[in-house]
Amino acid sequence: MASSRRLVSAATSNVLADGFAASITTLRPASGHERAELIRDVIDAFRRLRNSIERFDRMLAQGGGAQSVQAAQAGASLQPLLAALSRRGGLARFTRQRELKRAIRDARRLDKTRDALFSDVLSLDTEALRRTVGELDRLDASFVGLGVEHVLEQHANALAATNAASAANAGHTSRNEAATAIAAALVREPAA
Repeated sequence: MASSRRLVSAATSNVLADGFAASITTLRPASGHERAELIRDVIDAFRRLRNSIERFDRMLAQGGGAQSVQAAQAGASLQPLLAALSRRGGLARFTRQRELKRAIRDARRLDKTRDALFSDVLSLDTEALRRTVGELDRLDASFVGLGVEHVLEQHANALAATNAASAANAGHTSRNEAATAIAAALVREPAA
């Protein structure tokens, strides 16, 4: 923390006759570059999370025939998107409701962090920024995983339904063929 308090001068100042500096010098913490990178990583992680939630919402909306929530600005709150996703998950009979609700709850909690990102408390604490990036990435992976599992389950259900329909049609066709053969045999051999 002491190194972040140390200030680095960007230029030397020339003192005029009246005692004022002739040039303006910028002072910034020595860890400014690392902080800037971490803040960029947090912003990128929020953007990836927002994109994953929007894709998940669109996927559930297409399956249910509903309209998805319009894409909002990248800096906007996730709350409306999460509320829509929560409703849609219930309507789509999403099988892993417990995991989806937990991911939505965690996303709501982290969305509040977005508002505090530029406060001195969070932006000066590089370890907190690293933890936030890790949590956002974990949550993003959770939403992507839930979405992929849902798609695979939908395809497996559709394939099973198609196979069942094919088997039923094949059984129905076999019964029709058997009935036709019996009727033909009865026509050829009159009853005694």
